[in-house]
Amino acid sequence: MIHIRVQEKEGKITELRIFGHAESDDIGKDLICAAVSSVAFGLCNALDELSDSAGFEIQDNDIRIYLPEPDNTAQIVMRTGVIQFETIAENNSDFIEIETEE
Repeated sequence: MIHIRVQEKEGKITELRIFGHAESDDIGKDLICAAVSSVAFGLCNALDELSDSAGFEIQDNDIRIYLPEPDNTAQIVMRTGVIQFETIAENNSDFIEIETEE
């Protein structure tokens, strides 16, 4: 299962962590993993270009995006990513779990 953890403070996203595997199909054919990976790396690329405060930790099956000083642009990007993850999870809840913590 893919786990997505959204950490918020005072209504702003301060951290997003994506880890695990969907295991919905064989390696290389898992469209859910591909979709989640695409959104996650798109977020990293967008934040790298648009925000001076974003930090990243990328390891095997574990992506952490954190915002020590969450600016408005970074918030829009992060919220867009969370909405995309929620859209993927709507029809794939057996493979994706999203939790928000404050």
